[in-house]
Amino acid sequence: MKSIGIIGYGSLGASLAHALCEKGMLSWLLIRNEHVRKKAENVHVPIFSSLDEIPVKDCSIILAIPDSEIQGVAKIIHEMYEGKGCHALIHCSGSLGIDILSGNDSSIACIGIHPFQTIVSHADLPDTPWGIECREEDIQDAKALINSLRGVPHVLSSKAIENKALYHATAVASANLLQMLIALTSTMADAADIPSALFLPKIQSTTLDRAHASLHEHMSVLHHLTGPLIRCDIQTIRANREAIRQISGMDDVYTALCKAIIPQLLESKQISEKDVTTLQHVLNLDEPAR
Repeated sequence: MKSIGIIGYGSLGASLAHALCEKGMLSWLLIRNEHVRKKAENVHVPIFSSLDEIPVKDCSIILAIPDSEIQGVAKIIHEMYEGKGCHALIHCSGSLGIDILSGNDSSIACIGIHPFQTIVSHADLPDTPWGIECREEDIQDAKALINSLRGVPHVLSSKAIENKALYHATAVASANLLQMLIALTSTMADAADIPSALFLPKIQSTTLDRAHASLHEHMSVLHHLTGPLIRCDIQTIRANREAIRQISGMDDVYTALCKAIIPQLLESKQISEKDVTTLQHVLNLDEPAR
């Protein structure tokens, strides 16, 4: 893919535009919003404002637009430019399949590529894994595009495609829930009068490093788990729950996470059946002991 147009200029569209422009692969942008168009003026490619202006000959098109708009825009491109040289329609949605790109022109390749993390700027692109869904004959083109972004291509298995909603939710939980938990612990640190910027980064980076090392070594991420839950330290759990109740909703988060992980701890024989009963009792108490 040496000639690519991008429809949309949000965080992802702008990041892709920057990276592809550096490679000499970006041919044009379509940006409907006038204010956003001004932000893209330094990209130095033609910028169009409507679908009937875009040149599709000898070009592939990335739809960097909201999921709800992808099917409608793809349908219009099929109808307006049938047989006029559009090589591929590409979406970057983690939750949608490639069938949403199909239409009248069967010569247009339908390709889904999506990053396994949120892309805020082009600096996020290097070393980011991307999932690929497409026909076998289009895989090399998809890989080449991802390689040009300095990403890591990964062709999705049929099982992964069937479970796309689940692995998309996994990515969302990994990013958003982790960020939310950091925000909550920052609030706790502030309430304890401990500078969160001093207190939390080392704890959290060390924990992540150990967890990721376990993944690479094909070990349970819980292998290095420490703390009152794994020790079945009821007094400390109760004291922790009492302390964190000053942060609205934090006790609910704490108990929910502890309850959710207990079956894995039991399966890995890190706690006993007796421990499970004891932990469930203390975690199900509406009012922590005072």
